[in-house]
Amino acid sequence: MSGVREFERGDIAQVAELWLKVFRGRQGPASELLLDYFGEMFFETPWGDSSLPSLVYEDEGRIVGFLGVIPRPMLFANRPVRVAVATQMMVEESAARPYVAPLLLRRFLAGPQDLSFSDGTNEAAEKLFQAIGMNGTLLYSMTWTKTLRAAGYLCQRAERRLPWLGKALRPLAHALDALIAWGRAVRNWLRPDQSEPWVVEELSVDTLIWCVRKLSGKRALQADYEPDSLQWLLHCAEQKSKHGVLQKCALRGPDGSIHGWYLYYVRRGGVAQVLQYGGKRGELGKVLKHLFEHARRQGAVALSGQLDPSYLRELTHARCHIAWPGYSVVIHSKTAGLADAIHRGDAFLSRLDGEWWACFSDPKWSLKDSLLA
Repeated sequence: MSGVREFERGDIAQVAELWLKVFRGRQGPASELLLDYFGEMFFETPWGDSSLPSLVYEDEGRIVGFLGVIPRPMLFANRPVRVAVATQMMVEESAARPYVAPLLLRRFLAGPQDLSFSDGTNEAAEKLFQAIGMNGTLLYSMTWTKTLRAAGYLCQRAERRLPWLGKALRPLAHALDALIAWGRAVRNWLRPDQSEPWVVEELSVDTLIWCVRKLSGKRALQADYEPDSLQWLLHCAEQKSKHGVLQKCALRGPDGSIHGWYLYYVRRGGVAQVLQYGGKRGELGKVLKHLFEHARRQGAVALSGQLDPSYLRELTHARCHIAWPGYSVVIHSKTAGLADAIHRGDAFLSRLDGEWWACFSDPKWSLKDSLLA
């Protein structure tokens, strides 16, 4: 038999092998660790919902297509809504089956979810999503970048295109950035820093829930975090190694009040990647300044994050460069007003709320053994 059906635990081995073939160019069985990861992501999340299953396309007993679905609870106008995050859509290239991906997507959109959402759609996939009814949201597709060490950042960008040139320029870049840092230190000595005397503390699950509920600006749409599910989500996010170590910071004032928070990945000499950030109304600029300095001290050459339209003014004042990263956020909703709220920027959506935090893009999934030791 052929057609779309629900993804079952017994399909994990076939789907993981298909994933290695499509995304890693590797033939052969998947490792136990990769099999376990597929099982955890699609059968063991704390938001499990049997009415929102992942999907496979089976052709005469062999799986040739897959669309992962991760349910997420959110609040729209203070009412619970179900969100289905689409991820890891793949179709075996060797098979001449141009209809497989559209069939998977149409079955996905026919589900009972209030919002269908994907935050990692490249240009080719976006055209397919649009053809079956999903729309890109430009505001949440943009990213911002703040340069922290100009010479190191230029060297890092050069190394992407010409590795030998980037490596050769590293000593010079390090020296130039050290000189700039010395000049900044002299300037700060002559003009003492007037920044807020905030204390950085480890961001706990309870504090993060409070921050999102109290400091995110009362958006029409936002994630509905609960302690157990958020603890699981942060644990999974910490396993992502592509961008370095996850930093979880809350900013507390002398009186004990919380003024802001941020979560970001950092690796010395690399571009730090922000998962989520926010702060009190009128203080987001100060929170960003604190975040930039924290990342600089951790050795980052630049900092990048998803654009939040409500913070556009503060980001531009901080001289952040805003651009399209090469992939888009696409959405579809049958609930009146929900898609409109996202398109007008009235949603608190971060990289913690889609699939960006997952480990599928990690380099640790190697070509040779699925996982590097």
